[in-house]
Amino acid sequence: MLEQGFAAWNSAAAAAVEAVGTNAFGKRLDAALASILDFDVVMVFGYRGAEKPVCCYHNIDPQRAQTIIDAYIAGPYLLDPFYSAAMDTRGSAIRRLKDMAPDHFYSSEYYRRHYVLTGIRDEIGIVCRPTNWTGVVVSITRPVTAPAFGRRDLSLIRAAEPLLRIIGEKHWGGANGDRSADGPVPGHDPINDSLNRMTDGVLTPREVEVTSLVLRGHSNSSIAAALKITPGTVKIHRKNIHHKLRISSQAELFGLFIRHLSAS
Repeated sequence: MLEQGFAAWNSAAAAAVEAVGTNAFGKRLDAALASILDFDVVMVFGYRGAEKPVCCYHNIDPQRAQTIIDAYIAGPYLLDPFYSAAMDTRGSAIRRLKDMAPDHFYSSEYYRRHYVLTGIRDEIGIVCRPTNWTGVVVSITRPVTAPAFGRRDLSLIRAAEPLLRIIGEKHWGGANGDRSADGPVPGHDPINDSLNRMTDGVLTPREVEVTSLVLRGHSNSSIAAALKITPGTVKIHRKNIHHKLRISSQAELFGLFIRHLSAS
């Protein structure tokens, strides 16, 4: 059985390598992944700084793609842990949602009002670094009707990652001409620019930082640790943010943010 699995992987991986630089690459990569583990969706997003991401490949039907692809690109991508992974050039190439999500991510408005609608239970991303992107993330997911990825799945992905990453970098490194990627600015939060435009100077720089972390799903204690302030100070900032923006909940804050992104 092991030999049969190895032969299937070798055949599918060879076909993917052969398709680098062609329109067939996405489907061949999909088939290579399918030879080693079970999953529902494969989607590949290219990120270049704070620009809207580009969907390089997906295997989703058009109706479901409206939620998973189109609605995501419209703005919520800024709150996605995988977007943060693409911006963080120091991190490892294999990322799993449950391992890198902020502590209150699963109770955040982004999770409730976008992620839940996708029907995705668990997600693993392989982060590639093609020359003309800040990062390209190959995401594989399982639906809510299936079990989450286990240790064996992660072990198989880690074993295959070097080849998958290299061929991904070669394939997507040739996309969109020779334009160089804009690298992330150290210490800069790409959400802050959008929040500054949205609030038009109403919030202080510290309040903008707190707002950014709240939107991404951080608790008061997590925000305090990230900004090196006390949880009590975070509570005061959040109270001031609500007062200045004339809102009373995280749901209203998320709604303001998404409407601003859509208008932009």
